[in-house]
Amino acid sequence: MPRLSPVILLQRQPPDRLRLVEPRTLSVDDVLLIYRILVEDFAEDEDPIMLAGVRSSALLESAVGRQLTGAGGVLKYPEPIDNAASLTFGICNDHAFHNGNKRTALVAMLVHLDRNHLSLDRTSQDDLYAMILSVATHSIGIRSPRRGPARPVPHRHADEEVREIAAWIRQRIRKVKRGEKHLTFRQLRRILESFGYSLADPHANTIDVVRYEWVRKGFLSREKVRVVKRIGTIGYRDEGTVVALKDMKRVRQLCGLREEDGVPSDTFYENAAVVDAFVNSYRTVLRRLGRR
Repeated sequence: MPRLSPVILLQRQPPDRLRLVEPRTLSVDDVLLIYRILVEDFAEDEDPIMLAGVRSSALLESAVGRQLTGAGGVLKYPEPIDNAASLTFGICNDHAFHNGNKRTALVAMLVHLDRNHLSLDRTSQDDLYAMILSVATHSIGIRSPRRGPARPVPHRHADEEVREIAAWIRQRIRKVKRGEKHLTFRQLRRILESFGYSLADPHANTIDVVRYEWVRKGFLSREKVRVVKRIGTIGYRDEGTVVALKDMKRVRQLCGLREEDGVPSDTFYENAAVVDAFVNSYRTVLRRLGRR
């Protein structure tokens, strides 16, 4: 498929600060990675994804391809939020997987927004649960006379539903500064160790940021041993807690792993680590969706 040209958009900025914006979309491989992580993560849970697997490759390609729908080199959904909404709708309702479609749709939406430096704000897990259920029942944006999600609406146009998903996201979105990601301490440690750093010695709600160095065992010896040097401290609760964004910035500064240090964010972060972080952060709502 040819690369579509970017579209000039105004993103809540004055007219003199127009920028070229092209949404960063998810590929079929990205969605399969999300699905695989969900299957593996929930394998021992009370609600595993059973029967797991792709039900239709054609439906999966169609669901993911909604992001790239367009004509004449112009995307139908050129704005990142609308684009994320189209992906959420497609994965949730095309039913490309035997099971786990709603869970995959939620995580894919979060990853898509993250990839475009956007994040949900002031949004509870109850909010996310209700939203995904309303997408699955084609009732998003329709007021129900009673509590709970509205009843399914037959023959509703997909474009209308995508607009309602996008409107829901816009009410809760915030811009994330370049380089910020939501990771747990467990995932941050894995990334740091690939660069020769780590986290160690948790105490009093803090944990040390350390650097590994190889030094000679003796003055005349050729043998080297690895030593650990403390270079700073950040706040800490437990391994499954998401690292505060201010602490992420501090860690990258302490370790010299920032963009300005020559380490691009795409190099520092791993796709799998980002997905893991969202699965851990939203485990409650994912479990609830698994029961529907």
